[in-house]
Amino acid sequence: MGTSVEFLRPTSKSMIIDCVRNAGIDVQAWRFRKKDGKPVATPQSNGGYCYEWSFRSDDGSISLLCVWFEEMGIDNQGRVCFAGNLKAYSDTLIRQLEKDPKNRNRTIKDPRISRAQHFSSTVELAHVNARYVRVAIVSGPVREKEDEGSDHDRAIGRQLDNQEWYVESFDGDTGAFLLVRGIRDQGNIETEGDSVQPDYTLTSEAAAMDQFSTDERPDTYTYNGVQRYRDPSVRLRVLKRSGGVCELTNVPGFMMANGRVYLETHHIIPLSEGGADTDANVIALTADAHRQVHYGLDRDNLRARCLEIVAGRVSR
Repeated sequence: MGTSVEFLRPTSKSMIIDCVRNAGIDVQAWRFRKKDGKPVATPQSNGGYCYEWSFRSDDGSISLLCVWFEEMGIDNQGRVCFAGNLKAYSDTLIRQLEKDPKNRNRTIKDPRISRAQHFSSTVELAHVNARYVRVAIVSGPVREKEDEGSDHDRAIGRQLDNQEWYVESFDGDTGAFLLVRGIRDQGNIETEGDSVQPDYTLTSEAAAMDQFSTDERPDTYTYNGVQRYRDPSVRLRVLKRSGGVCELTNVPGFMMANGRVYLETHHIIPLSEGGADTDANVIALTADAHRQVHYGLDRDNLRARCLEIVAGRVSR
């Protein structure tokens, strides 16, 4: 391999939809507009998808990251690497928009923010679950300042790398990460077949904890004047089902000081509204997602989405 990444420079320009499809991710949704669900004439040019920087399968098992060839390098071990921090990038954009005098309503509207955040969460998810990622290598000129935020394709080359990459490190506090091309040093990581398993497993004693794991709460609640009992095993089964990952957003929970993963359990239809205390009505969420389903502007749609997700998981 030598000391150059030149052998990875794209020699053709594949469409991003083909890279996503060839990585094993379903692209049926590209046939419709995200905003209203109407069909599009050319799925490969669907603006709701083709400008994204990262992609994930519905179950989160397959991830694709778009990485610029010009920002790749060789480390002192001779490995092809890509170091980045999309969380810091999105935070910088937010601060710039907040300070911009033209942004009088302090409304954060920049597609690069959501794209960077999705990229960062995809990297974090792959790291927590010790999963390999696919990489679409993109080559092209460095974006000029006046072009930033523009949705036009500046790539002159794009190819899906035929090798998998892995996330060697991810800093949950800063967002800094390091991607490495090839097979990781197996070390103490357990494998099953050809797939790398997470560095934690959820057994009968759940490796995830929720907001009620350490706090006492009543075993009973009242609905329509009738006393009912909570089943604590429901929460434990839901946490185990989640695998330590938010079931709504596919973002992993954070690692606690005791070595367990923190998520919050949520009754999709509240008990106070007659919702059942069952696996089919409880979902595991990150703290941020939990607040959104309670107070977000789109909370009604989020409730429907949660019910749909859980129904699919319970029926498996």
